[in-house]
Amino acid sequence: MDQDKLMAIANDLTNEDICELINMVAPRLDVYFGILNNHCFASEVTFACMNGCSVQINCKSADLDDLAEDEFLRSAIESKQEAAH
Repeated sequence: MDQDKLMAIANDLTNEDICELINMVAPRLDVYFGILNNHCFASEVTFACMNGCSVQINCKSADLDDLAEDEFLRSAIESKQEAAH
């Protein structure tokens, strides 16, 4: 599909439609957050929803009560704390 046709479709979507589309393709999406102490932070997209008038994209890591519960993330946090001492 050419970019102009795709742009026309995108411009016709409501935010609710965008949520539905993201939910349809969520298994194909990852969100990259950045790097901390040579640890690359990314998470799978689980779902999208409306948050007021904005589209909120939720990642698997958002299901944690504390990001330090994830062993990989905890390792990066601990590496940062050790480097500070």
